[in-house]
Amino acid sequence: MRPAVREPTRSPAARDNHQVNPLRRALIGLAVAGVVMGVLMAVVIAISDHADDPAVQAVLSLIVAWSFLGTGIVVWDRRPGNLMGPLMVAFAFTWLLSQLTSSNLPGLFAAGLIVGSLPYGVLGHLLFAFPSGRVEQAVDRFFVALAYFVTAAYPIVIVLVLDPASSDDCPGCPSNPLLVSDDPALFDVLAGVQAALGLIATGGLIWHFFRRAREADPDERVRDAPVWWVGGVTMVLFGALLVTSFGSESGNLDDLIYYCALAVLATVPLAFWFGVLRWRLSEAELVAEENLRLDAELQTRLEEVRESRARVVEAGTTERRRLERDLHDGAQQRLVALALDLQLARSTLDRDPAAAAQLLEAAAGSLTEATQELRELARGIYPPVLADRGLTAALDALATRSSVPVTIDAEMTGRAPAAVEAAAYFVVSEALTNVARHAQADNATVTVRSGKERLEVEIRDDGDGGADLASGSGLRGLVDRVAALGGSLEVESPAGIGTILRAVMPTR
Repeated sequence: MRPAVREPTRSPAARDNHQVNPLRRALIGLAVAGVVMGVLMAVVIAISDHADDPAVQAVLSLIVAWSFLGTGIVVWDRRPGNLMGPLMVAFAFTWLLSQLTSSNLPGLFAAGLIVGSLPYGVLGHLLFAFPSGRVEQAVDRFFVALAYFVTAAYPIVIVLVLDPASSDDCPGCPSNPLLVSDDPALFDVLAGVQAALGLIATGGLIWHFFRRAREADPDERVRDAPVWWVGGVTMVLFGALLVTSFGSESGNLDDLIYYCALAVLATVPLAFWFGVLRWRLSEAELVAEENLRLDAELQTRLEEVRESRARVVEAGTTERRRLERDLHDGAQQRLVALALDLQLARSTLDRDPAAAAQLLEAAAGSLTEATQELRELARGIYPPVLADRGLTAALDALATRSSVPVTIDAEMTGRAPAAVEAAAYFVVSEALTNVARHAQADNATVTVRSGKERLEVEIRDDGDGGADLASGSGLRGLVDRVAALGGSLEVESPAGIGTILRAVMPTR
């Protein structure tokens, strides 16, 4: 028995590559249908007995239809939720159907008369909805509805009274099988009303472009302005074509305007892509500028980090030397003297107990002083009260020892990390030391606010002001200490008003 062979499984991405989604299949079908329909309409125009310049009309019609069809299919595929793609495809197909007016067959000719104006209604809808695909304002929806009424519903009435045999526009056209009344005066009135309503809808669209251009932000202008301009010029030309319908048919001015309008209309999709390209180039320039700015900022930050690191190393070295000097000159000397006193007391204990007792008493005093000095030294490294009782108690102790009256206003929701509390403590300690030494202040206030995300410390005095972070190693050291925790330290110190030192540190 042959073992079963398992078919290798494909990843979802691989399966997607071998499958075309239903929308894309439908769009491919629309593209094929549009190409076939365009070829058929070109044949209809080419063999027409009444089309003016059949070759020019066929070429321009195909350019207009296929430019909208290709752009619409791509937009529909890229952005299925946006109606711009479907509207462009709808315009392409209605435009091709409108070419049935070139047919020599009466039935197809009548169908062309009915749908001949419809693409202009779709075009108006498309331009009003650009670029979101939605007609957002009520006044715009009114003009879109008017455009569809003029191009979709009203032509049904006109075709009932249009007699090609008595019309100046199409003397060689086939008969109209839908003709009900051949009254030329009635036809002129109805056609005049249609032209007037069309001019109103066209004017509304042009005003819409002006309003959008005035209200749009710079990015929207970069992206949408090409369509506004090309669409506006197209509407002006079609509006001029409507105006010519009010006069008598003489010369070929209306044909010239019509062909110019078609040439401009064919560039609407190109204007759409040009606007997208301009917007993307603008976005790329903005991204490049932002990257340059971020790079410069990063270099500045790196330089600040290097300088801060150098100051931290220097401050650490200086602090170690200070501790060594303080230990050598203070507690160490006292302990050495204590050892000598104890040795002398031991040597005199047998022969002179009273002198030995005095030496032991002096040694006890020296030990007490050495212990106090060590305690003070340890307080400068990390105050025990800060570790045991928290930041508020440690600040109260600082205020008690300060030579300037200090008010503590602390609201703590809980203990902050030890490094943050230590930084806050030394910020207050250094600030109060500066107040006592340099500010000539009468009062100082320490405000502490603690939350879930950060700890804020503010020291305010009523002294002479003039403090500067750039002068003095003490404040620079505080800046480095706070920055090492991801915080910031600021100083406001106008001369003669006082100083505000504010530190903000994250607690997470």
